[in-house]
Amino acid sequence: MYARDAVIFVKPAGRDISNLALILKNFGEVTSLTTNLLKTSVTPISCEGMNLDDILAGFPVVRTSFPTKYLGLPLTVRRLRKSDFQPLLEKATSKLAGWHGRHLTQAGRVCLTKSVLSSLPVYLLSVLKAPKDILDELDKARKKFLWAGDMTLTGRKCKVNWTKSGMAKENGGLGILNLERFARALRLRWLWHEWVSPEKTWVGTKTPCDDTDGLLFAVCTTISVGDGNRTSFWHSGWLQGCRPKDIAPNLFKITRPKNRTVAAALQRHTWIRDIRRAEGLALVHVHKFFRLWGMLRNVQLNQNQEDQIKWKLTKTGEYTAASAYKAQFIGNVKAPKVQRIWRAWAPPKCKFFAWLVTQNRVWTSDRLQRRGWPHNPSCPLCRSASETAFHLLVECRFTRRVWSLLASWTAQPALCPQQWRPSEDTLQWWTNITSSEHVPRKAILSLSLLIIWEIWCERNARIFRKQEKSAPGLFSKIKNEAAAWALAGAKHLESLIRRE
Repeated sequence: MYARDAVIFVKPAGRDISNLALILKNFGEVTSLTTNLLKTSVTPISCEGMNLDDILAGFPVVRTSFPTKYLGLPLTVRRLRKSDFQPLLEKATSKLAGWHGRHLTQAGRVCLTKSVLSSLPVYLLSVLKAPKDILDELDKARKKFLWAGDMTLTGRKCKVNWTKSGMAKENGGLGILNLERFARALRLRWLWHEWVSPEKTWVGTKTPCDDTDGLLFAVCTTISVGDGNRTSFWHSGWLQGCRPKDIAPNLFKITRPKNRTVAAALQRHTWIRDIRRAEGLALVHVHKFFRLWGMLRNVQLNQNQEDQIKWKLTKTGEYTAASAYKAQFIGNVKAPKVQRIWRAWAPPKCKFFAWLVTQNRVWTSDRLQRRGWPHNPSCPLCRSASETAFHLLVECRFTRRVWSLLASWTAQPALCPQQWRPSEDTLQWWTNITSSEHVPRKAILSLSLLIIWEIWCERNARIFRKQEKSAPGLFSKIKNEAAAWALAGAKHLESLIRRE
């Protein structure tokens, strides 16, 4: 039962159906919650050969068949097929149809991708295990909208590969959900509730979790065995933090049954008698047997204490989908320098552009040349050197002149190019100037993003609109924009700038 919807299982017999109709009628008279028969349906299960017209004569409702839907989820008596998940793809497509991607900034498309397209399948993924093909199709739709909007996706539009984009911001990505890993994190809730809520009616039935889910769950939990009545002998990670099925996989294959609890398996060494020697006992089985037996011989059950489980990744010891998702990225390289971009106060479009710069994915002349596309090799600002992202934002004499003017205006000598520490790439340079001593770091983070953005805009204005400003002219524009940022909420920047 959920809200005002309910599923009732009843024997396909005329008397039982009549009694159900009478119960619903009496319930409605007593509570005023009358059943709407126009919205009610009957779905027969294994009723072949029965005269359903006679059986349902006293219950005039719509008759449907599998596959059907309940609470938005596909229901069927067979294995779910790809077509059963098609409505999810159609829903995503319908969302895209109403968005004019070409009129949105890149940062705006990132926001919609994360808040809408990545959220659409969450409800379904928490209940069912979607085929990988469906997740791939959803990824294609998200990828296309992110990089191309409503236009055709091509190589030059897809600036950063999807794997990198799906990394957390702390790992140098955009923080877009990896649907496959997030779906696994959601499914772990089933395994958690099997432990903490054994009274739920579905406990004991098959869950949508696979063996990889079980392995991740075992890694993320600590089980303290008491009486052993709730812990699965083979499937739970209770034995020195490991699952016995992983300690002795060959032995597990020839064991029947596989669902005994620890208490039942250890009682009179039942787990040994469960080994089916007739299925082929080899030397490797004997080796694994003695290893497992050696680990089990010192196990003592406490009949006065129940088994306990604790989630390792949260302070409270309770499962959360967020911690289960992050656990799947443990071991990835951290990128704290890149993460600082997202913490600074700046419009999203400026942050996104700065992130592209750190990935060396802006269309400067050196990258256009590698692609074999038309380009002017000279820097459009100084016209005296080849254009690269590092040259444009760091080495160009025009850029350095702008920085000198800003250093004087803000009374921050550390911002003067002559004071910069040597850098090998743009990320190192940006890290150096925003972490200099005796400078307000939060203010410099915002100011540096503003300068990088305005220099890029000046570069594009010269190339595409044939318009250009002098260094003092661009400096004046940056001052006005900084004042606007301060009024919009950049309080740390406001404390740095001095209005004339």
